[in-house]
Amino acid sequence: MKIVVMSDTHLERVTDRFESLCAAYCEGADLVIHLGDWARHSVLNFLERYPLEAVAGNMDDSGIHERLPVKKVIRVRGHRLGIIHGWGSPVGLRHRLMDEFENVEAILFGHTHQALQLVEHGIFWFNPGSVYLGRGERANSLGILNIEDRITGEIVTL
Repeated sequence: MKIVVMSDTHLERVTDRFESLCAAYCEGADLVIHLGDWARHSVLNFLERYPLEAVAGNMDDSGIHERLPVKKVIRVRGHRLGIIHGWGSPVGLRHRLMDEFENVEAILFGHTHQALQLVEHGIFWFNPGSVYLGRGERANSLGILNIEDRITGEIVTL
């Protein structure tokens, strides 16, 4: 199963570049997951054309928070995935996020704008980075998860 994971789009409107990016990566995906900090409803409305799971981020307005939870657990091929945006300092973020979920195999998060994938204490951690606002020397990116018997991921530099 192919899942496109994105976060921190921070778009004021759906741009031609975003449409092209979605055509290249989301078409044919089994699922798209957006981890928050959308900026505007138009991005959420656009991504709803794909099979979508999503959460609101710390920078999203009340309208997005009315439509989306701040965290959720989804089941994909028998695997429990916690999805959340994140908040506060990047220091200690994974520890804070771990306290938000029980009995999950993976935690997908955004917020830091820095891509990350690792296994720690039996949890697969995955942050796709930011589609448009990389931080520091980090390039803009999104993620691809492949879920079969196990969960594997890839960070795609844009």
